Amino acid sequence: MQLLGKTRGALSLLASTASRTQRHTLSRMAFSTKQKAIKHGLVVGISGAQHTLYGAEATGLTAAQQQQIVRQVQALGNKAHAGSVQLVFLEDHDGGSHRHVAVVGLGDDAKSTGEIVRTAVANGVRQLCARGKITNVAVGPMPCHQASAEGAKLALYKFDAFKTKTTSKDAAKEKEEPSDVTVTHLAQRESADASTKWNAGVVYAEAQNFARDLMNSPANHMTPTGFAERVKAEFSTLANVKVNVYDKEWAEAQRMGGLLAISRGSDEALRFVEIIYTGSKGKPAGDDVPLALVGKGITFDTGGYSLKPSKYMDLMKGDMGGGATVVAAMRAIAQLQLPINVVATVPLCENMVSGNAIKVSDVYTSRAGLTVEVMNTDAEGRIVLADALHYTIETHRPRAIVDVATLTGAMVVALGELYTGVFTPSPLLWDAILQASGSTDEPVWRMPLHDQWDAMLKSPVADLSNIGNKAEAGACTAAAFLRQFVGSGQPKPLADSSGVLRDQNNDESIPRWAHLDIAGPMEASASSGYHQKGLSGRPTRMLIELAQILANKPLP
Repeated sequence: MQLLGKTRGALSLLASTASRTQRHTLSRMAFSTKQKAIKHGLVVGISGAQHTLYGAEATGLTAAQQQQIVRQVQALGNKAHAGSVQLVFLEDHDGGSHRHVAVVGLGDDAKSTGEIVRTAVANGVRQLCARGKITNVAVGPMPCHQASAEGAKLALYKFDAFKTKTTSKDAAKEKEEPSDVTVTHLAQRESADASTKWNAGVVYAEAQNFARDLMNSPANHMTPTGFAERVKAEFSTLANVKVNVYDKEWAEAQRMGGLLAISRGSDEALRFVEIIYTGSKGKPAGDDVPLALVGKGITFDTGGYSLKPSKYMDLMKGDMGGGATVVAAMRAIAQLQLPINVVATVPLCENMVSGNAIKVSDVYTSRAGLTVEVMNTDAEGRIVLADALHYTIETHRPRAIVDVATLTGAMVVALGELYTGVFTPSPLLWDAILQASGSTDEPVWRMPLHDQWDAMLKSPVADLSNIGNKAEAGACTAAAFLRQFVGSGQPKPLADSSGVLRDQNNDESIPRWAHLDIAGPMEASASSGYHQKGLSGRPTRMLIELAQILANKPLP
């Protein structure tokens, strides 16, 4: 990833400070079977059929020690396959220093991609932590320094903020999971660029971990107000950024009928968070906004009167995952001081059942002036997003706007938990998203937009229905609903002058718009590599990278 001057300067300053503490030499070590308390670990890469240790000179290991490690790995039959891990125990000659070394497979040197490095380092860190009370892990040079940092930091994530006691069962489990561990980087001494990229990776990974924290927090703690207060605290020390938090009275003045309709079923007050980052010199945010992000912020979703089944409803504390990833990406953008103006908005409320809650067949008036018949109260995310999209476009006039939402179960059926579904009429914006996806290994798949989906939103009593009138294409009709609120705020024509229904996948109208349905990637069903079981914080890193790409090469 290329970093422009301002970004490179900020990270180089961090790197120069970090390098003074990172450039240490390991004590002379030799193999031993003695059992002593081990607090330090080392991750080193091995690649190729010849079992070559990658960048070993920066780790402080002597040539003899390197040969011993290679012989040990070969004797155990390790083929250095990508992602493999072999643990080796080292001790100095006088018995005073001990260290576990995780030798991680990088596969063929020429094919060591960012994902291979990210996964290999994560596997190494996890196995070191599983061996005992490791307090510090040093990571040696890798083919991709940013991915290396991301793998290490993401692998260490653990959400236990609400645990007060540790049972024997918990203690046994914790031995297999990361604990409080410090990670340091053993960069090549002559390579400032390596440290710069490592520091960028730390920022990317910590942003995803921040999103994980927001999503994993119980809904009685992560209320709309609690979310907004956390955002204010996180951004309070960052330069060139302003955070506005608005309340119900403001939403009423803004004519946000959708947000008001969904929020009225809960005793928790709604909030609307607006983050304005001005990173482009000489171009105030009000004059030039290449990118706006909008995140769904339903802090708990019961489904309303279209009540969800109880099984898996606990995951609905993460229904603000779109808002969490957007906010976390904005924090990283500000920390990196990317040379681009970016605006983010997050409408926050709960979707509950009460005597005041919106009912099936109710009609409300959106901020755009379109009336909407609510045919399913569990399709609430698109309702609050529509008002936020219209406000953000009208107020900030971005050239590109991306909304992120845990929107439909249909997307989970279509793509599972690996891919984010992307709906956009703009080939240029899609290309930028695809590039960001490739750089961060956050998989995306382009989904279709078509006049047919618009036609399925017809209502006999209002301008639109909030769901399609057929039991099909649920994710597509959700995207079609949102599209009605991008641009003029008038219902989109359902056909051209010939009356033929057509696809909508080649439109470069400003603002260029993309909808990211993250209902699948919001959760990791199992722990592996740098993925931890639970709510995932994805695709935070991809959103950061998208901002970086547009900073380097703005869309026309």
